[in-house]
Amino acid sequence: MLFHAVCFELEGPLKLWPSLADSGNTVERGFCTECGSPIVSTSSGMPNLVFVRAASLDDPEQFTPTMIIHGASAPEWDAIDSALPHFCVDPDMAIARVAAEAGKSRTA
Repeated sequence: MLFHAVCFELEGPLKLWPSLADSGNTVERGFCTECGSPIVSTSSGMPNLVFVRAASLDDPEQFTPTMIIHGASAPEWDAIDSALPHFCVDPDMAIARVAAEAGKSRTA
């Protein structure tokens, strides 16, 4: 799930794990310090966006997917909705910004 960073608030500490992405950007993944569950990711290539793991939410059903990213790395058993815009790798920056702005307007 993709959110504009100014619309995102997290309660509690994270253990951060930086790594180098295929794009050359630094990806920083945040994990729960208590159980190790993945919570969020950020990328130096898209510094105004936060990627939230849907499984980390109390109620992931309140959100509806609007695009598929990194579809090339999806396992074969993953049912990808062909009606959604689909990007095998990172979406174009403009598309990511539009998605973030849509999320921003829903939370305002």
